[in-house]
Amino acid sequence: MKLDQQSSRDLEFDKVKMLLSDFCKSNKARENSNNIRPFSNIELLKIELDILDEIGSIYNNDSLVFPHPNSEDIDHALKLIDIENGVLILDELIKVYRLCIGTRQLIEFSTKNKIAYPLVHEACCHITSVKAVLIIIEQVLSAKLTIKNDATPTLFKIRSQQKSNQIEINKNFEKALISYRKSDVLADTEETFYDNRRLLTVVSAQKKKVKGKVHGISSKGVYTYVEPVDNVQISKAQEKLNIEESNEIFQILKEITDSLRSERGNLEAFQRLLIRFDVYNAKVLFANTYNGVKPKISTDRNMYWRGAIHPLLFLKNQELGLTTIGQELELRKEKRFLVVSGPNAGGKSITLKTVGLLQLMFQCGMFIPVDDVSEFCWFDNILSDIGDNQSIDNQLSTYSYRLSRMKYFLEIVNKNTLVLLDEFGSGSDPELGGALAEVFYEKLYATKCFAVINTHYTNIKILTSGLDEAVNACMLFDTVHLKPLYQLSVGQPGSSFTFEVARLNGIPAGFIDEAKEKVSESKVRLDELTTSLQKEKSKFNKMNKLQIKMSNEARLLITDYEARLEKIIDKSEQQIRFFEQQTKFTQVGKKIFDLIGKHKGKETNQALNSAVKKFITIEKSKALEHKSAIVLDQSIKVQKLPKLSKKVIKPTEKIEHRKPIKKLSIGDRVKITNYAKSGIIEEINGDKVVVVIGVFKVKAQKKDLFHP
Repeated sequence: MKLDQQSSRDLEFDKVKMLLSDFCKSNKARENSNNIRPFSNIELLKIELDILDEIGSIYNNDSLVFPHPNSEDIDHALKLIDIENGVLILDELIKVYRLCIGTRQLIEFSTKNKIAYPLVHEACCHITSVKAVLIIIEQVLSAKLTIKNDATPTLFKIRSQQKSNQIEINKNFEKALISYRKSDVLADTEETFYDNRRLLTVVSAQKKKVKGKVHGISSKGVYTYVEPVDNVQISKAQEKLNIEESNEIFQILKEITDSLRSERGNLEAFQRLLIRFDVYNAKVLFANTYNGVKPKISTDRNMYWRGAIHPLLFLKNQELGLTTIGQELELRKEKRFLVVSGPNAGGKSITLKTVGLLQLMFQCGMFIPVDDVSEFCWFDNILSDIGDNQSIDNQLSTYSYRLSRMKYFLEIVNKNTLVLLDEFGSGSDPELGGALAEVFYEKLYATKCFAVINTHYTNIKILTSGLDEAVNACMLFDTVHLKPLYQLSVGQPGSSFTFEVARLNGIPAGFIDEAKEKVSESKVRLDELTTSLQKEKSKFNKMNKLQIKMSNEARLLITDYEARLEKIIDKSEQQIRFFEQQTKFTQVGKKIFDLIGKHKGKETNQALNSAVKKFITIEKSKALEHKSAIVLDQSIKVQKLPKLSKKVIKPTEKIEHRKPIKKLSIGDRVKITNYAKSGIIEEINGDKVVVVIGVFKVKAQKKDLFHP
């Protein structure tokens, strides 16, 4: 995609890039962020958004810490490596080392989590030699980022002697300090450190009493700085060792530079990787500040945005504690022109900028502040004409500038272009400018491009309503409180609310009435009709929102009712199972008790045991006749029954009595008093019947039976 620089300025994309760069750690990543451009094709864009989505999910995983190392700028180090006899200084070697450490952290994380985050691993897996480079550097560089004492035998010898000399110097100095302190020749500070030497601070009037080498005096000459005599020769030896140390370190750095020369390509790859991931991290962290999400991508040139907000406006309002209203809009091949009208200061321009900026951010591979159901499509060009861009240098008025932009647009616009026009047709005579704007509109429409256009011209609104692939929209206005609602409403044109806005800004009513008299009656009636329609739509929208709210509340109540009903039914079924089970075992217990009573007069229990065994055999055979015999279920407990109503039955109220069934036949379905479930009559013996309820057989009197 080719980026039109003027459109980028119109949409304030530079501000977005600047905010993005603040989240980068390295200067090169900041530079890349400030120069970010749209991707050349949608496939590369998809790859970018997918990897950002993975990194975003890592940040949302509290158990993981995604590495965000600083990509050190090693360009100067690479130039020194390119020079045949070039030698890296220690600071440059440290930068290279830190770059390698950051690269290793990223590689180790991507390797460890390659299954969960394959795209991050894929972006890093081409780096394979970072450990080899680190081995080269760590041979001589310590954890404190200094050259190791044992980097070479010569350096070890030099530093050992330096350490020994320093111990001797400190010993001599402490001895001299104690001695001269008694002589009262020292200043209050007693000592100072100058040119890497410990010196006595001597009162200048007493300096002849102190043996040693003078290294300087204070600014007013009050104090003289003297090195004790016993340290003078040792310090000279120390200076010589320092020179030898520097020469040895130079040789070490020269050898390291020669070793790194073959790794130059890898070092460049390390730097590119960390800069790339620095920008990735910045995009994700910046998106978190404005609630950006990965948008869906349409392959059918469909745009559907819900909850779309301008990120810069959102961040500003957030600081002020204000709410930013999200917009909902849709553009597709069948409705590709959106013409927005409405009052001044009603939000038309910011809505237009929101469309352009979000589309540009999307094509630059950034997360977008929209609801996650939103869908974006790809454009080859994004062109805008927003605001007053008159040029003193080129002697262009606002209208001349807009004509030049329109000429440029008509030369390059095609079906894959998104055009954004603010105050379309303004800047000239309303009638003549409106006529020319209508012609430009028709020419743009014929190119099959997509467009969002702001206008006050009635002829443009009328033209839009007659085109199949265009639709009017308006910014809603509260006509009761005379204030804009900053809400886009698609489907009808809006009034400019010229007189209402004038009244809101304190223009006297008399002035407004005079202005109305100067306008043709048909124009006033048309504006009043538009205003009336917008009022009706606003009223309808409020009613619709109320209906949706009530519908949602009703749905919640129904869901709650169904959940409660299900619990009651479940309790009821448990109660039925409990009572059936208890009834069954009560009957069994009663039968055994009867057998005991029948045989209690006999001397032995043989007859009783035989009778009980026979009874158990019969019960077992009955149980086997059923697929699932009743067994004691210890988990079934009687549920708490609802409390009985304390309502007193009035004498006038009739209590219904169930009449016994006069005629019964085997196979009839009946219910027994005090039983919840119905059953089938199996036997009839006079006034007694046997009713099968589930897997139980219940004996009952005919008078206790009734129809279910």
